[in-house]
Amino acid sequence: MKLFTSISLLLLTGGSAALTVREVQDGQTGVLMVLPPRQTDTGSKPIPDPAHPYIAPGPNDQRGPCPAMNTLANHGYVSRNGITTFEEMILAGQEAFNMDQNLIAGMIVPNFLAHGNLFTNKISIGGISPFVPPLPGNIDGPATLGIAKHGRVEGDASLSRSDAFIGDNRNFNQTIWNTNLEEISQFAVDGPDGPNTVVNVQTFIEIKRQNIESDQALNPQFAMPLRRYNAVFAAPAVALGQVFFLVNPTAGVTNRNFDTSLFSNGTTNLLTKNILNSFFEHQTFPAHWFRASAPVVAATTGAFNAEIAAGLPQWFPGHNDENGVFVADPPAPAPFNTSIACGAYWDQIVNGTPGSLANATGILKQNVDLLNGILFAGSKCSQSVEPAGPTYV
Repeated sequence: MKLFTSISLLLLTGGSAALTVREVQDGQTGVLMVLPPRQTDTGSKPIPDPAHPYIAPGPNDQRGPCPAMNTLANHGYVSRNGITTFEEMILAGQEAFNMDQNLIAGMIVPNFLAHGNLFTNKISIGGISPFVPPLPGNIDGPATLGIAKHGRVEGDASLSRSDAFIGDNRNFNQTIWNTNLEEISQFAVDGPDGPNTVVNVQTFIEIKRQNIESDQALNPQFAMPLRRYNAVFAAPAVALGQVFFLVNPTAGVTNRNFDTSLFSNGTTNLLTKNILNSFFEHQTFPAHWFRASAPVVAATTGAFNAEIAAGLPQWFPGHNDENGVFVADPPAPAPFNTSIACGAYWDQIVNGTPGSLANATGILKQNVDLLNGILFAGSKCSQSVEPAGPTYV
């Protein structure tokens, strides 16, 4: 690995000087990641605005398993070619969906740690791209694989994609979606668009029941590890960890509507079948759609996860054994076994983040430490861990 560090003097007001370090490895220039501040404009407003019209992706643009991220790219809230940065993803989630900084960061960080270039601060929202080089020294293989790569974050039991073992885990699957629409027709409640059109908690319990049961039966390698478990019950995801449907934790009935949903219309507080179709099938913002009227926060996500999981107690972190029987995974070791969130942090860093990052130096180390610190802070664990997962996967 070639490492060149150039030091330049910058003259400052008053005649003093400061040193700035430019780090170049394997022809790549290091970029320090920064967590952007929380937005100050936190009310509802129409999305997209005139500066962000829908433009269908071109043949060389990257798209992947996350409908929300694809929608952001199709409207230019992140780069339309599907190659984006940590900061751009944070700002886009805040602007378009009114997501709190901590929530969107917690979703993005696992994907960057798993399959982004943390030295150049670049990630593909789809697969391999010439615009995202491998990590310097090929310390995690000869390519940076993008968020569509199965295993470290992207996983089984998606709302709208096949399991990787079964088929295409990257692109929208109409057959799976039609099955979801059948559940909506049975369990959604009546609304302005007609009978059985407003999605509620019970709807998603039944959709996830169908998703998981079908995939577990068809996929001999079916797995739902701790780091994937929350994402499965928070509806789609991805890694970034992907959480789409967020509910009001102060309400308490199972058939209540998604009145504080990421995708619900901020003017009606309703999440409808037409809105879901727009985001999932067409990957565009619905007509006359307004973002949430207040920032969507991580505490709401946890309440939603717990409610969906409680409706499906037969599913827990686990995997299919050699006979195709779903069995529980071993629990996280102490002190990481105090909660699902803490166990998921441990699993993501120890099993879902390449161990070669533990030996990082310079800008790469600073970026790894920043992202690890963000996940650790959100986990409420009592101690952090260093990356220890397999490489070249």
